[in-house]
Amino acid sequence: MKRRDAIKGLGLSFGALLVGSSALSLLQSCSKETGPIWEPVYFNKNQTQLLNKITDIILPKTVDSPSATEVNVPQFIDKFIKEAYEVEAQDVFKQGFTNLCNVLMKNTELEDLSDVKPEDIETVLAQTLKISKEEEKVFWESFEEAIENEKPISDVMATYVALNDIRGLCIFAYTNSETVGKEILVYKPVPGKQEGCIDLSETDGKAYSLFW
Repeated sequence: MKRRDAIKGLGLSFGALLVGSSALSLLQSCSKETGPIWEPVYFNKNQTQLLNKITDIILPKTVDSPSATEVNVPQFIDKFIKEAYEVEAQDVFKQGFTNLCNVLMKNTELEDLSDVKPEDIETVLAQTLKISKEEEKVFWESFEEAIENEKPISDVMATYVALNDIRGLCIFAYTNSETVGKEILVYKPVPGKQEGCIDLSETDGKAYSLFW
């Protein structure tokens, strides 16, 4: 498989994530792993603590909803990258995530990645992900050009891709988790007839759950 074909699925929240029943099954398997400490299959143990913090920054706990870690979002991301990404795509993701770790360690002057505070992570996330639509367009054009021409991908580019993927996978895993599907969204295991257009007041402004 050519490199450009192997990594063209990166940039998941940019519209390239194609989720089938296997991804949903993988998500359900993660529900058995609870707690902040878990056994990774792709990330190393130090990196899992950073991943926990990133996902909780993206989807924090509120009065009405659980945090990302409370519904095992990091475990899903870890397994999805290991089982669904081609090796070449994993390499690009690893390059970006490793660079993120190095930037955080340099910025905080800490010796242990697990000591990095959420506020330090949030600063880097904002600097990396909060870009304009025009900047985003230019970025993806440059990314596609690098892939097509078999050029090296810079650390900055790989970091954006990695964080963008984490954000997309985080939202997917969270909204399709059993807890959110049954307790936060409108859950109807036997939905009955299809109503294509209804007033949101009928569901208190909530979307219907896709969990079955």
